[in-house]
Amino acid sequence: MSTVITHHHAHHFYDKEQEASSAKLGMWLFLVTEVLLFSGLFVGYTVIKTLNPEMWKVASAQLDWVMGSVNTLVLITSSWTVALAVRAAQTNEKGEKNGQIVGLLAFTIVCAFGFLGIKYMEYSHKIHDGLLWGTKYFNHPDAIAAMKAGIKETFSLDVVALSDASFLKTLEAHTAAASHHGHELISHYASTVKYADTLMTVEQGHLFFGIYFLLTGLHGIHVVIGMSVLTWVLVLAQKGKFYKDYYTPVELGGLYWHLVDLIWIYLFPLLYLV
Repeated sequence: MSTVITHHHAHHFYDKEQEASSAKLGMWLFLVTEVLLFSGLFVGYTVIKTLNPEMWKVASAQLDWVMGSVNTLVLITSSWTVALAVRAAQTNEKGEKNGQIVGLLAFTIVCAFGFLGIKYMEYSHKIHDGLLWGTKYFNHPDAIAAMKAGIKETFSLDVVALSDASFLKTLEAHTAAASHHGHELISHYASTVKYADTLMTVEQGHLFFGIYFLLTGLHGIHVVIGMSVLTWVLVLAQKGKFYKDYYTPVELGGLYWHLVDLIWIYLFPLLYLV
């Protein structure tokens, strides 16, 4: 059984309670700034998606929702284990739960490594297929051809180029015959024109992947930071630093990790499912 090391509050605090409450307030203020950071990126996401709805739908279909789902499950599990670690520290009387705290934190860090590993596989696939950001990098012929094929598959339409003269003549003929066959033909070919036009904007798919890499990349950086913080907390836990009267680092590390999880809960549906 580990020996409990008594915590002495810093000299500029009146007592341990004030030190703990000040630390929690500082962490919550920091988390607010993190939310503001991602809020600005979500605004950019909304603008680009609104201006390019058809392209966005086809481009997002190139993401692997199965991998995204697995990563979501991994992060939710890690949030659960870090919450258990905080609870173990809160109820640690004389060091009898030191091993439990260390084990739960270690499992959380392993989950973080698993998340990054899956994200690495996703990134590798996108890089190989040329599904990248910017017109300079989004130029892989096979990738663009695949997205154009995705338009036909996604919208179940026989899409043709607007410059196809035979298509325009066919459209005019069916429009003239609408009085005999009903207005459904006009509606069908109007839809075909709409998504044929989407063919000409597939090259804008780099906008979607720019947002994808920006949001998931920034989130990945937060995952690495969270892992580093939890590793530091784990080392202190191995030394028996945390018990029922002092567990602030465990709690603050857990709060940060919950933010990392929460951000992904938003990113997953917005990028993979919408």
